[in-house]
Formats: sequence, structure tokens, C-alpha cells
Amino acid sequence: MKTARRLEQFPEYVFSRLNREIEKVEKESGRKVKNFGIGSPDVPPSEVYLAKLNEFIHDKDAHLYPGYKGIPEFNAAVVSWYKSRFAVDIAADEILPLLGAKDGVAHLPLALADEGDEILVPDPGYPGFAGAAFLMGAKPVFYDVMARSYLANLEEKITDKTAFIWVNFPSNPTGDVATMKDLEEIVAIAKKHGVYVVYDNAYSEITFDGYVAPSILEIKGAKDVAVELGSFSKTFSFAGYRMGWIVGNKDVVVALAKVKSQTDSGMSLPLQRLGAFALTNQDMEWHAKMIATYTERRDVIAGKLEKLGLTFEKPRGSLYLWAKIPDSAKDSESYVLELLKEKQVFFAPGSAFGKNGDRYVRVSICVDIDDIDKYL
Repeated sequence: MKTARRLEQFPEYVFSRLNREIEKVEKESGRKVKNFGIGSPDVPPSEVYLAKLNEFIHDKDAHLYPGYKGIPEFNAAVVSWYKSRFAVDIAADEILPLLGAKDGVAHLPLALADEGDEILVPDPGYPGFAGAAFLMGAKPVFYDVMARSYLANLEEKITDKTAFIWVNFPSNPTGDVATMKDLEEIVAIAKKHGVYVVYDNAYSEITFDGYVAPSILEIKGAKDVAVELGSFSKTFSFAGYRMGWIVGNKDVVVALAKVKSQTDSGMSLPLQRLGAFALTNQDMEWHAKMIATYTERRDVIAGKLEKLGLTFEKPRGSLYLWAKIPDSAKDSESYVLELLKEKQVFFAPGSAFGKNGDRYVRVSICVDIDDIDKYL
């Protein structure tokens, strides 16, 4: 009896290992750890959305299999939202609902890459981009997204084995954002080399200080090479409901749909209807309050980080502060563990997001700050 050899291709997920350290510190100190390592949107959803979900759950067909594609009202809502939000035209056959954006992250390598192919991954970047590649036998190739010339660094990593490129702005973990010029260059690079781009735009609606995040599909001809992932988790605080979408290049959407037909039975009818309602009936008052909450937290937490001797720029997007640790610290994980034991405070070590993150920590703003003065 054995387990799969593919498990030997990657280590235990770093947060699984560090969670044991958190439990140990809580037991030894007798104090609950203040955990800034979690990126789960914690602002409760609008009561308007919750009321509709309750209604949809009681529909007479709510318990039935939903089918493998989006229902007409879901597709129509995504089409309408992209038109009003980005001035982008999307066809119904260029849309697929996902069980959260991570569904796309996990399964796109199966749709677009063969064993031994290479997938370009931002460093630092979301760990799931590399993990999914390892699982199906592809090789993640990292490009330095923190370099000033990151687009040149990206292009020089493309080879004849490159299957596709992951791009993520606003970024998890850095909070960096993209300009339209950046996106134009990314599309041009992809067309030049004949590779797909998967643009993770999950944080498009979590932005600050007047910044408005673009869609890569706003670039002329982008759908020739690009698809985009969207998330209800961040936009509507539906994280636990597992709702998202992919739009863009029809061939990629069809390929992913074929993979998913073997792995799940589609997004439930009540959740598709909830998604359609939320996109077409956005509670903008609730959204403004949500952004105000995250902005206040960002600014309060930033003040605490400065007192710890961390340096950073306040993010214009995403749910994280990306802060450089003091020069006296050995590395990010050592710094995090020392802070955990000393103050019962946990930050995510930057090394969890790639080797370029080793002098940084990621600090989530998805944390109640009412008692922050007791910790920092």
C-alpha cells in the first residue's frame, strides 16, 4: 500500500506547518494568538444578499444538479457586469462559473499543460499557482514580480515548453497593482510567443485611495490569448460559499469546462442565482462600508508595523500589507516565529510566497482591530 509519488514533489503547505506553531504558543502562553496570516474576507455579507440566498435555497429546484455550464441568468449577469464595469463585451460561451477562483487555479494546469511543460509563476505570488503545477507534473518557473523590469524578466523566462503565464494584480501577497500599459505589454508578450495568459483579478473590487483596477480584457485583442478569473469571495464577502468565474478566450474556457466535467457537477443553482443577483443588484452602500472598514484597518495596522521597525508602502489593492523586516532579522520565518512567541502575534512569512519574499512578511487586514493595542 502506498500514496502517490507526486506528493514527494512538494513539501507540506507552509501554513499547515506554522499552524502547529500557533497552537503550541497558545497552549504554552494561555493566550489566543492574534492571527494576521489569514486572508479570509471577514466583513459579513450584505443582508440584502443573505435574504435573496434564503429565497433561492427554497426554490423547488434548488436541490437538483445544476449542470456543467452557467445558467442563463448567471451568464447574463456576468456579461452585464463586464460591460458596465470594464466596457468589455463577453459572449455567453466565454463564461464558466467556478467553485471559487481557486477552482480555476487548481484545474487550469490540467486543461492547458502537459507533464513536463512549464508554467510561469510570479515570485512572490499566491502559493496555489505553483502547487497546482506540481500536482499535475508540470514545472513552475518563477519570474521576479518585484523587479522594476519584471516584464522583461517574465519574457526571458518563456521557452518552447511554456504552457501559460500566471499574472495577478492587485497582487496577493504584495498589494501591487497594474497599469493599462503593463497589461498591454503582457498581452503583446503572450501574442509574440504564442502562450496563454491567465489573469487572476480576484481583488479587482478591493482597492483604496481612488485606484480602480482594470481588466486585462480591456486590452484590444486580449481574448486571443487571455482569460480572467473573478471572485465573489472578495467582492461580496462570499468566501465560504465558493463562487467565482472565468471569462475570456473561448478555447481555454471550453478546455477548463471539459476538465471540470470530470471533477465536479457545477455551481449549485441557489449560488448561481445569488451570484447573478449580486452582480446586477450591487449593494453599493454596503460595499462602501466594507472598503471603509478595510481602509481603517490598513491604516491602523500600518501604524503598528512602523513601530515594529517594518517598512512598506500602503497597498492600493488587495487585503494585505507587504512589509520588509528589519535588517537585524535572520529571515522572514525566524522573524515571524520570534514575534509569535514574544507577542502572540502571527504574520505570514514572505518566504511562503517565493524566495523573493524572504525579507518580507504579509500582514492581512482581514482581522478585527478592536483589541490590537493589547498585542502591538
